[in-house]
Amino acid sequence: MKSKGACWLAGLVVASALGFAPVVARAPKPAMNLPRDVRDLHEALADCLESRLDGWELVDYTTRLVNDKFTRYSIWHLWENSGQAFKNSRGFSEQYNLALARILSGLGFNVQAVHAGHVRFDPERPGTSTWRNGHTWVRVSYQGDTRDVCASRAGHRAGRVSFTALSDVRPVRIWTGAVIRLGFAGPLCFEVWKSWLSGHPVPRWVFRGFHDRG
Repeated sequence: MKSKGACWLAGLVVASALGFAPVVARAPKPAMNLPRDVRDLHEALADCLESRLDGWELVDYTTRLVNDKFTRYSIWHLWENSGQAFKNSRGFSEQYNLALARILSGLGFNVQAVHAGHVRFDPERPGTSTWRNGHTWVRVSYQGDTRDVCASRAGHRAGRVSFTALSDVRPVRIWTGAVIRLGFAGPLCFEVWKSWLSGHPVPRWVFRGFHDRG
């Protein structure tokens, strides 16, 4: 029985790998942006230090830098960590906001990454609808004040973000990213295969311009 179970498990792993391989192979190439010639997290930290700013002004400067760096919103590149996603200018909230958290931590701020399974985003333009999704962002503490910080929109400032958590806000743990990615993997694989077979583009929740919310 144990041998039979192991065979089934091995078969499932192989089938999953074969199903996901085309997803990786068809993933869009990086469309990198180099704001202020920043290529990676190390250069981002150096740039922020050279700004001579401090406090919340430095937090906002860093947030704008991360927002400028990203050109594509993507859950198509789930295998990239926050550093790789930052360098390649693509990713979703768990990637770009953890990149932001790493830079802010390097600047000496007290930073906690948090996640909520249901978040309502306000529309960016009149006449457009709100939308809901899971979301990861950071909470920064400075001189006894703690504020929500997020690089998803250019207009965000520390303590002024355009979303409201509709479910419990929980600290990001070591396993949080794995759970989020596992939740995305099935729908992502389905949409990429459907796109491949039909010739139609993947839906916008899979891949789009980072600043394109129309």
